[in-house]
Amino acid sequence: MKKVAINLVRFNQSFEELILAVDAALAQDYDNFTFTFTENGSRESIKERLLEKYGDSPHFSYRDNGENLGFAGAHNKFFAESEAELVMPLNPDAIMQPGCLSALVAVFEDSTIGSAEGKMLKPEVLKDGSHLIDGTGLIISRSRRARERGQLQKDTGQYDQDTNIFGVSGTAPLYRKSALDKVRIGDRGYFDEDFFAYWEDLDLAWRLRLAGYRSVYVPNAILYHSRAVGQSKSGYKNPIQFISHHSKFSTKVKRWNWRNHLFAIIKNDFGSSFWRDSLFIFGREAAMFVYVIFCEPSTLGAIPDFFRLLPKMLKKRKAVKKMRVISSAEIGKWFLQKQSN
Repeated sequence: MKKVAINLVRFNQSFEELILAVDAALAQDYDNFTFTFTENGSRESIKERLLEKYGDSPHFSYRDNGENLGFAGAHNKFFAESEAELVMPLNPDAIMQPGCLSALVAVFEDSTIGSAEGKMLKPEVLKDGSHLIDGTGLIISRSRRARERGQLQKDTGQYDQDTNIFGVSGTAPLYRKSALDKVRIGDRGYFDEDFFAYWEDLDLAWRLRLAGYRSVYVPNAILYHSRAVGQSKSGYKNPIQFISHHSKFSTKVKRWNWRNHLFAIIKNDFGSSFWRDSLFIFGREAAMFVYVIFCEPSTLGAIPDFFRLLPKMLKKRKAVKKMRVISSAEIGKWFLQKQSN
């Protein structure tokens, strides 16, 4: 039985906000797992309340990073120190349903699989008893726009047969630790810590694919996820809705979002598929730049940071090049897949 290590990172969430995720994780029927609650620089401690409620659980442990290392840094520290075969970064608002962990673990009997993701649903129940999809795996277009497959669609099982995905979301994925070790950059560069937050999961998914690992969607591994930041319902097809949706995000989020998806392309894209799709890529980036100028001028504050980090990204690109085992044409097939809303 493979050992699983789950890590939930807290940054200022209240005790009440977290207990659903912790309760659900500790209630999983898979026996060989540990659950670590990682404090990551929150203003107020909830350690005593956590230990009072969960301290007797054989699965539960508490650790304190002493500062905010970001999503990437906090999980990287955990990954580097873990000796488990499989590791899971768990978002504080991700509520695993019974049997979720067992279903995810089962697919790792296939040694080619480096990561897996369950069916993420919005927790609200619709009138007919169904749910909206939050995500069924990362997809990426010819313009290199990445997003969650099926997000905001009503779940009718429409994705349950198509289980081979480009990559997994960072919400509640399960990773093979040896695969992470193979694609890390430096001592603990699993997620890219220079991203700090947003699109570090895409970057890692891309590296795993380039290194020859598969990612799969496991439809019977169910979890509920509210998601603070997601895509607008109609995407670019409804510009007014798109602008209204993005206006709700903080300036930091918008800067990270814009900057980091560019870094993911710079680090990982290459070869014939890049040049084949270059008009789509540069066209989208030009359109986004015009949009930012007129609709999100505060996002332009990401530009100095972009150029400050660019030399590091180009250096990391060289490291990614060394781990590639598949061709540009092979990975380029993923960018041609049909993108449905």
